[in-house]
Amino acid sequence: QWYQRRVAITAGVKTVYGLYLICSDLVYILLFPHLVMVVHFPKLTNKYGMIAGFSVALILRVLSGEPVLKYNALLKFPGYVEPDQSDGSYGRQRFPFRNLIVILNFLITLSVTYLSKQLFAKYPDLQKYDILEGVKDQETEKREGLQNEKEGEQFL
Repeated sequence: QWYQRRVAITAGVKTVYGLYLICSDLVYILLFPHLVMVVHFPKLTNKYGMIAGFSVALILRVLSGEPVLKYNALLKFPGYVEPDQSDGSYGRQRFPFRNLIVILNFLITLSVTYLSKQLFAKYPDLQKYDILEGVKDQETEKREGLQNEKEGEQFL
């Protein structure tokens, strides 16, 4: 129990419900788009797109502020309610910024994936700089898939 209290105090959250809100918010904004892309569209994503989408979404979410963590937004979307200095409250967003960040996460993931695939396909010499092996993995999967299809046809 002592470690739970220290974590809650360190994070600036005084309730377990506040921690739940923060965690569910981060899972929705950061992990949900990646889960959907990997499960339903694995050929449309690679590691470069995933890292870019995750990074931009995390930065946007942190800049959007969080009253539970007691910090105001630096990035103010339309309808932002300014904090009231008289009662010590914190500003809050009325715009559905979480949904916007999720959509941006999808779009950035798809566009960076597409650009990285095109870059490595157009300039094969650059594949030595494919440090994450994001493009190589997909090429290997294609070759293995073709081999499995050929083997399956042999049994028929």
